[in-house]
Amino acid sequence: MFAIERQQGIINLLKSKKSATVTELSRKFFIGEATIRRDLEKLEKKGLLKRTYGGAVLLEGLDSEIPLSVREIEQKSEKDVIGHIAVHLVQDGDIIIMDSSSTVLKMAPHLKGKNKLTVITNGAKTAVELGELLHIKVYCTGGQLRENSLSYTGELARRSVNCFFADTLFFSCRAISMQKGLSDISEEESELRKLMIENCKKAVLLCDSSKFDKVSFSKVCTFDKINYIVTDKKPSSPWIEFLKKKAVVPMYL
Repeated sequence: MFAIERQQGIINLLKSKKSATVTELSRKFFIGEATIRRDLEKLEKKGLLKRTYGGAVLLEGLDSEIPLSVREIEQKSEKDVIGHIAVHLVQDGDIIIMDSSSTVLKMAPHLKGKNKLTVITNGAKTAVELGELLHIKVYCTGGQLRENSLSYTGELARRSVNCFFADTLFFSCRAISMQKGLSDISEEESELRKLMIENCKKAVLLCDSSKFDKVSFSKVCTFDKINYIVTDKKPSSPWIEFLKKKAVVPMYL
């Protein structure tokens, strides 16, 4: 099989399965994993897929959504750090909103030391993980469950969010830019986050360093809507100065 035929075969497989591991592709096409990795690299440069830890996921558009199961693995150590730092902004007895993002999900294990919390979330997996902690009262928005993100959106989710007022919102997004603000791939998620921001006293953005200086499809908000940004390492000097001017407090290791 020629390389171009094999690469088309990889795309066809991803169209049916959405994602695949290097080992799986190696067995499928009877060729070494090193060759498969080179194929994936070439296909990623063409914008046809995104390489992930140990495999690849299909990209069917400019900003195709990556499944939650894949996003949980990406930047895993960075997200663990962010989740640990963000919990310092939670006080016993707080009412907080947690969005459905994989970064905010990393806060869940660190909330074990907090008492009498009330959490509102549109994340199905977030709700399940928090539900195992007896000292946390969990409200799930309900709504239409989105397959890739395991998040609830739609009119029912919006109505639910509008029923609550919270002390703090913890949320993430796909990209942040000094010029364009915060943006995400999903218009539905962006609209729901806007409501969450309006219904809380302070908003905390959880954002790993790979998302800086990028723009995605749907605008979430401008920097004047957030109070803190929690990231995995110190932002660049221009970003520190920019955040200072916007009265946004950066938190990092």
